[in-house]
Amino acid sequence: MRGPVWGMATAGIGVLMIGLLVAWGTAYATWLDEIGPFIDDAGAGPDAPTIVLPGLVGLLALALVIGGVVIAVTTGPEREPRRR
Repeated sequence: MRGPVWGMATAGIGVLMIGLLVAWGTAYATWLDEIGPFIDDAGAGPDAPTIVLPGLVGLLALALVIGGVVIAVTTGPEREPRRR
């Protein structure tokens, strides 16, 4: 496969990761809204979820999308020289 194909495949993986993050975040936020009043915030402790891991995964996905698009745009198809 050529450079543009790999670039667009990489960008597609990044978009898929962003979509999964949005779906997971929506499901998690819905659960948190439903169960939230029953959680004792003072006793949450170190096991309480943070934005750090989803944020890092989101940044990785964004880097994949940007890098994939840049590679797809800047690399052209490799052509073989014509034989006579």
